[in-house]
Amino acid sequence: MKNINLIEKVVTYRCKFRLTDNNDIDDVYEILSSPNVICNLNMDIHKKREDTKKLLENYNTEFKKGTKLPLAIIDKKENEFIGVFLIKLDLYNEDSFEATVYLKEKFWGLGIYSEILPAMIRFAFEVVDTENFRGYVMDKNISSSKGFERNGFMLEKVFEVPKIEGKIRSYLMTRNMYKKQEIK
Repeated sequence: MKNINLIEKVVTYRCKFRLTDNNDIDDVYEILSSPNVICNLNMDIHKKREDTKKLLENYNTEFKKGTKLPLAIIDKKENEFIGVFLIKLDLYNEDSFEATVYLKEKFWGLGIYSEILPAMIRFAFEVVDTENFRGYVMDKNISSSKGFERNGFMLEKVFEVPKIEGKIRSYLMTRNMYKKQEIK
């Protein structure tokens, strides 16, 4: 990764970003303890704050290794925690990073995801310096699928994973696809 401090310069109309930290435990717990959120993610529901504390500690450890970049999404006007945009090394494709996004439910349907995804695509290619950027979406999560499609990702494949209910859609944007988008 290039200069990670550039994240503080990434802003959208309503949002700014920073690295997650231990002060985010209550906000992240609120999100990941919700069955409505967890059903769209490949992780277990958080039953206690200790689960969230461990997750944030893992994010910090993996950030130091350069395999995860956990970003808090913050409302610029109210300085309120909205959610997390996680950029992490793709376990299946080492030339690729993948995106995971989870938001507080009260921010669903407000266009936050559509607003931040273009900024994070730029960040992934220009700062993280990945060759490929992927998003894995539960097949039933239609709004996230549409977000990737609207932003120039191609549907790469649909597959099943043992112990996960439903299929997963893999969306891909290559560096060449990104460069062609930049020219437009």
